[in-house]
Amino acid sequence: MEIYDSYQNASSLYQQIAIKKSELSNIDKKEFEKSTFEKSDTVVLGEKNYDENDYRRVLDKFKNKDDEIRTHEQTHASGVQTTTAINYNYQVGPDGKLYATGGSVRFDTSIPQDPQSAKVKLEQLKDASSSVGYLSGADASIAQVANLNKMLLESLKEGFNYENR
Repeated sequence: MEIYDSYQNASSLYQQIAIKKSELSNIDKKEFEKSTFEKSDTVVLGEKNYDENDYRRVLDKFKNKDDEIRTHEQTHASGVQTTTAINYNYQVGPDGKLYATGGSVRFDTSIPQDPQSAKVKLEQLKDASSSVGYLSGADASIAQVANLNKMLLESLKEGFNYENR
């Protein structure tokens, strides 16, 4: 009798598993149909269902931000030697064109062995990172580190160390 009961329990378990698989399959089909519908759902830009003044205002914001970002990064790059070209982050504007919304430039931060050359380079790094109208967090950080390294270099030049205090 025990074998028959075990067989019946196992059989009912397999039957329940089959029912659950079927339910999951139906859910998957519905989700697939839903996602296919969402992918084929398109926006028609040909119809004029927007305010022309809003469109112009948004487009002008994109253009102004693009000019501001490019000027900012080019100002950085002109002040010191860089290791790479300027990298820009882009966003598509309402007219379908790409506009810069952010950017970065990598400075050559290697310090020469010669103390006078190192001082000049640190001053250039500080000036290049802080030469723009507004400082980002990275700009301020680079300027601060360059200034601290310059001060350290000057203190070493003067023979200052903690043992002489």
